[in-house]
Amino acid sequence: MSFLFSRLGGYVTRRIFSGVGVVMFAVLAAILLIDMVEQMRTVGNRTELSIPEALHLTLLKTPMLIEQTLPFIILAGTMMAIIGLNRSSELVAMRAAGVSAWRFLMPAALVGIVIGLITVTALNPLGARLYQEFETGRDTAMQAQNFRSGTNGVWIRQGDREGQVVIHAEGVDDSGTVLQGVTFIFFENRSEALRFTRRIRAATAELRPGFWQLTDLVEATPGARPVPAAHLAIPTTLDSAELINRFVTPATLSFWALPSFIHDARVAGFAPTRYELKWQSLLAYPLLLAVMAGLGAAFSLQLQRLGNMARWGAAGVGTGLFLFFYGQLAGAFALTQSVPAAVAAWSPPVAGMFVALAMVAFMEDG
Repeated sequence: MSFLFSRLGGYVTRRIFSGVGVVMFAVLAAILLIDMVEQMRTVGNRTELSIPEALHLTLLKTPMLIEQTLPFIILAGTMMAIIGLNRSSELVAMRAAGVSAWRFLMPAALVGIVIGLITVTALNPLGARLYQEFETGRDTAMQAQNFRSGTNGVWIRQGDREGQVVIHAEGVDDSGTVLQGVTFIFFENRSEALRFTRRIRAATAELRPGFWQLTDLVEATPGARPVPAAHLAIPTTLDSAELINRFVTPATLSFWALPSFIHDARVAGFAPTRYELKWQSLLAYPLLLAVMAGLGAAFSLQLQRLGNMARWGAAGVGTGLFLFFYGQLAGAFALTQSVPAAVAAWSPPVAGMFVALAMVAFMEDG
């Protein structure tokens, strides 16, 4: 710990921060270019999209993309910094002065933890809010068929062989299952044609398992006077998970909003597995960045005069990719409820931590 607060430890920490900054600038430039082209390809194929509009959508999505790519940025930045010390023979001088390889893990881990805490507490809430604006702007431009949310509110369609129901709502609450200012328009199939049968206007409509629960409603049918009612249940085959995932994706919920959303979803009887996985992943995020920084340092401490620097660097990148795919696989198991969300979120950084410790032990004592 004394090395961390010494001049030498501070110097190594600054070099790692500098390496991370250089890699982040390069990755950010690539993100802006690639994602803007992607917006032009996907959204631009369905509607006219100018370059400024595509750039605006990309900028709204950028904080979330940075959060997703930050583990690799930390890994590459740390490797760049340590390899730079190695090539300038500073690493050789430090090791000759008696600095243990274990001490290089502390500055690297500190950089990862600091950046991780800033990302979780500040960048993630900003990215969630901007990504919600991105989804709204993209959906408004693409005009999805079954679900549309924009300046004209929310449109949903459900039905079967007997008829169709078109649902329009002025808004959706934070849970994603309660429509506000909602209108139900009913059609039935007659002679292979849809015929209007009735319309219901309600203050709210809450999606519950198997039915819509309407409150403060007025029902109107052709040739009859409107009939008010306090409550009414309307059967539906609409999947609650589909509705929640459409209007409230995990990326649009910030670190601070996830606990209350998960609690409300459980009270309503839904299984918020995706959101529990996101919450646990954010809790483990600082440790993940610390582990990535530690891996970058561990795989870069091989002295240049001993050779095989390229192989060690490739091994470090390969280990980072392995942890990424391992995390994706664990998340898939969590979504199927095969493993708890906490296990899926925390196992990749814990596994990476043991790999980093084993590498340093091998290089120092092996």
